[in-house]
Amino acid sequence: MPAVACHRPVWSRSCPATWSTAYLGAQVICPGDEVADLRALFSSNDPSGVQSAEAFTNRQLQWSLVAAALGEHLQTIAAPGFDVEDLESARTNVIAFYGVGGVGKSTLLRKLEAALTAADQRPQQWGTAIGAGERLLPVRIDLSRSASTGSDFERVVLTIRLALAGAVGRPLPGFDLALRRYWDAQHPGEPLEDYIRRTGLLGKVGQLLPGQLQEAVTEVAGSLQLPGMIGSAAGQVATALVHALRERRERTRALAGAARTAALLEADPDLEALSFYPHLLAWEISRLPDKKQLVPVILLDTFEDTEDRHRDLERLLQRLWLLPNCFFVIAGRNRLAWGEADLEGQLDYTGPACWPGLAPHGGQPAHAAGGSAQHLLGDFSEADCDAYLARRLTTADGQPLIGPDIRAASPPAPTVCCTWTWPSPASWRSDDPAAPP
Repeated sequence: MPAVACHRPVWSRSCPATWSTAYLGAQVICPGDEVADLRALFSSNDPSGVQSAEAFTNRQLQWSLVAAALGEHLQTIAAPGFDVEDLESARTNVIAFYGVGGVGKSTLLRKLEAALTAADQRPQQWGTAIGAGERLLPVRIDLSRSASTGSDFERVVLTIRLALAGAVGRPLPGFDLALRRYWDAQHPGEPLEDYIRRTGLLGKVGQLLPGQLQEAVTEVAGSLQLPGMIGSAAGQVATALVHALRERRERTRALAGAARTAALLEADPDLEALSFYPHLLAWEISRLPDKKQLVPVILLDTFEDTEDRHRDLERLLQRLWLLPNCFFVIAGRNRLAWGEADLEGQLDYTGPACWPGLAPHGGQPAHAAGGSAQHLLGDFSEADCDAYLARRLTTADGQPLIGPDIRAASPPAPTVCCTWTWPSPASWRSDDPAAPP
């Protein structure tokens, strides 16, 4: 009688990551800070003889991927034909990292933020800097933390604008007027200053934004040459600005001249309208004086927390594509599906023509194949594994507590064998559900 053997591997090939959860740059070996630290403490009779240290492993490959993609983006926006108001060109300003929870996505984004902020914060192994001569403004946003506030997309927009408030130190008139009008309509009686103070957005830098928004309203009112409007509410000034734009006043267009400014200011100032305001922000960034020019690099962490059956928050966040002069690094547990054509109707901007780097390969779905701009952040390389374990636990004199023989060990791949007994082929019937396929 024929026998069928079933083999199920229990250990993966990437040794240490299977028997210790190797968080990238984390303080622990196993999940849970307290448990892991206590394990280190109780691993020896000499509590002072064992030291636990942070061990941020290489990730040089991921840095090189970001460096290459960001370098291409800088070339794109520097090209003579680049237009921030172009809504039809393919977007190549996104790179995505995905992987299971705890593999180190958040730590990677924190390291990227630090490395892009200051050269001395860049790990030595990462080598060259990005965009020599370019002023980069990294802005990292933890979407899981935003989701707990009940005003997720608002917080994302405010965080980006707050970062710009500290970096450029001046109003961005068209966008600021729209944002102030939105805030007054959606948060009557709650000054933006109070909200920023209560939520702790960007600390002291956050206090710069309310003043810049009011300065923008005053600047627009002054440019309209209507002295009686100085100090007026943002809504009144916005209405006057729309009329001026409709009348094609040259001075006003120079102040807030994005082609769609009037339409955005006429729209009801609700969450839907807010999601299109990044278009105005892209225009304002492109118009900054030479000494203030910068390139925002927006790092969105825990993107899986935005995904639900209806894609409501994801739809709003995806409209950040209206910022073609910004660069995005997105990290989550799943691949971005924006390159799939079958999402049309759920999201505004989808398909391989829109997101060539996020499009699936070979007709497979994105979660199986992804695209050239999507990268699995999976098991460490052998060199990374060795470096992590060598530095994670050390003795008092700095020697690795985990010896090279243990670090080099790869657990065997045990096999579970199951045997089924089938009737002889002569007794099989084509309609017998017990017959093997």
